[in-house]
Amino acid sequence: MQFIEAHYDIVTPMFISGGDTQDSPELRPPSIKGALRFWWRAMQWGACLSLHGGDAGAALKTLHQQESELFGAAATDDKYGQGLCRLKLKNIQLKGEELSWPKNNVSGAGFLGFGLDATHDTPHRKAINEGQFTVCLMLKPQISAEQITQLKNTLILWGLLGGLGSRARRGFGSVAIKQLDEHYFDFSNSDMYHEAIRKLLHGTILAPAMPLFTAVNEAMHIAQACQNKDPRRVMDELGAQYKLARQEAGKGREKAPFGLPLAGNRGVADDKRRGSPLLMHIHPVAAEYVALITFIPAHFHQDYPKGEHLDFYKALQDFMYKNTMERVYP
Repeated sequence: MQFIEAHYDIVTPMFISGGDTQDSPELRPPSIKGALRFWWRAMQWGACLSLHGGDAGAALKTLHQQESELFGAAATDDKYGQGLCRLKLKNIQLKGEELSWPKNNVSGAGFLGFGLDATHDTPHRKAINEGQFTVCLMLKPQISAEQITQLKNTLILWGLLGGLGSRARRGFGSVAIKQLDEHYFDFSNSDMYHEAIRKLLHGTILAPAMPLFTAVNEAMHIAQACQNKDPRRVMDELGAQYKLARQEAGKGREKAPFGLPLAGNRGVADDKRRGSPLLMHIHPVAAEYVALITFIPAHFHQDYPKGEHLDFYKALQDFMYKNTMERVYP
């Protein structure tokens, strides 16, 4: 049996638990497999569209078939079953629990993690403070070389831009890839880190701008927001920049492009939900940590016809293109 092994560091507190948010945080294979499926879909959508000449309906069907074949499908689906790869975790070393950080609106990190703090009814959410773990993918003999490449690229992209757990899109639970099989990802400066991202994306078939869901596309943009020796200081600075961008966007529904629902409703029904198109990530570079923001525009929401067009995201583009940001991609 073939194996793929990828080693990761947990860079910022990871708020991840079972069905009860007050359970002790733990790493579980289903959570990581879910994250990998998300990033795999994000990378493969452009290729599926290209295969079908831009026919979204046919491309969606192919995407679902390929994902089910690779990762498995529901137990009732005899055609795919377990999938071509099984995932297990190895070398898990978790270092302590975080019980009191961040505090709501006390700092920039508190703004990014609003809702994690204690209320009069519930204590502060628990998090894995930091740690390391290894993802081991066990591959069935019939898996193709192309599918193995897809899995490796997915493991890398997740470890360069992603995270796990609550508020992962806001930089919490950032995971940094350190090694994939015999290849190491130790960056002595931010330029090396940026180049690793560009190299991976340049080898990916991008979807046209404004895809149906979060997928790497021709309108995406990545920028470095800040850098510091302390990852929590990085989170504070990143949160302060993000808070200012939301203030500059306007009031009420003007903030909708940042994601739904809006705090205090603000004229948008609570059942209208849309994940933010901004994905934040903290990554170690030499003796410091850098904060990256990945802007992945897509169709926003069925109740926002303007959300089908890139100009809907003007407030986010203004944020990404500020002269305080360092362009990473494209």
